[in-house]
Amino acid sequence: MRTRTRRLATRLPLVATAALTASLLALAGCSAAPAAHPVAAQSSDVAAPVAGTAAGSTATVDAVAIGDSIAFGKGVTPAEAWPALVSAAHGWRLTDLAVSGSGFVKPGWNGSTYRQQVDAALRLHPQVILLAATRNDREQDPAAVTANADRMLRELRERFPKATIVGITGIWGSDQPPATMTRVDGIVGDAVRDVNGTWLDIGFPLVGHPELVQADGIHPNAAGQKVVAHTIESKLRPLDLAL
Repeated sequence: MRTRTRRLATRLPLVATAALTASLLALAGCSAAPAAHPVAAQSSDVAAPVAGTAAGSTATVDAVAIGDSIAFGKGVTPAEAWPALVSAAHGWRLTDLAVSGSGFVKPGWNGSTYRQQVDAALRLHPQVILLAATRNDREQDPAAVTANADRMLRELRERFPKATIVGITGIWGSDQPPATMTRVDGIVGDAVRDVNGTWLDIGFPLVGHPELVQADGIHPNAAGQKVVAHTIESKLRPLDLAL
């Protein structure tokens, strides 16, 4: 059995509930057209930041997101994806590296996995790393998912010993998730905790709510992305973290 430490690596800034709600509601109304291809970085190795520093901030906190099509924001605008909503609420400057279809083992639409996203993150200087478990790994070999997750999380921690790593459970659609999704969550959660990261179990906030997902029943629409962001914040807020 692994020895897990529960110490948080760093502290994140907290915003007032009212300010958070206002920020998320404002972002949900963005009307820019979504990207033509389901990947954040199209013309370079590293995606451009999609969320700026909050007004009145004296320092910029750089964040990266590693994830799948839901973290990328498939079917919504980049500013409506949950990593952008959470980052904007905290005033972080986000680089969203997520790729549709990808996972720790499962290749995405362009043949890449989380491996390439982690490599891109290693070339940046993030103070916050957002990482989501994914449904895309649920049919992959659990041993391979474990090995890859452990290796990549260790690499991130070794390169960024003071960074705050925030991992979240996989985001499911409106139907009931299979047991394999819980298994993936357990694997990734262990890997995050083993490097003194913060692991957030957000449950399945979209299950039973077809009005919050797109026609495919999988990807959250703008309202669903906002619910996911609120759920993540509801887990972060009680921790009273400060960077």
